[in-house]
Amino acid sequence: MTTRYLLDTNVIIDNKKGLIPAVEFLTEEIEKKPNVEVIYSTIVEAELFSFHGLTEQDEIDFRDALDMGEIIEVNSIIALKAGALRQISKSKHNKKLHLPDAIIAATAMECSAILVTRNYDDFKHLQNEGLEIYNPFG
Repeated sequence: MTTRYLLDTNVIIDNKKGLIPAVEFLTEEIEKKPNVEVIYSTIVEAELFSFHGLTEQDEIDFRDALDMGEIIEVNSIIALKAGALRQISKSKHNKKLHLPDAIIAATAMECSAILVTRNYDDFKHLQNEGLEIYNPFG
């Protein structure tokens, strides 16, 4: 059985910074285990390359990280799911879910992937809606 992970932007950045939980997750869970697939939302790609002051080396490192997996584009199914998640977040949980986070969560859900993020609190209410989350930091 294959385990599929969608990596959030913060996990890639934390890995680049050398933060141990992110580094260990990527090394132990993704690089060393068989039957693991990595995916990213195009939103993650956009967030990585939108930081002011990116160096050429940063761009190379981010591209190398993204090359570990498949980039999933936002299609109508994901967009509609993201909209529904934003509505549910507000109506059922009284929580504002930002559109980029909604798209990332919808991508994970539509691709049957576990969302790997340090921002657990931003997504935890969506576990009731079927989102699987893993926080390597705790």
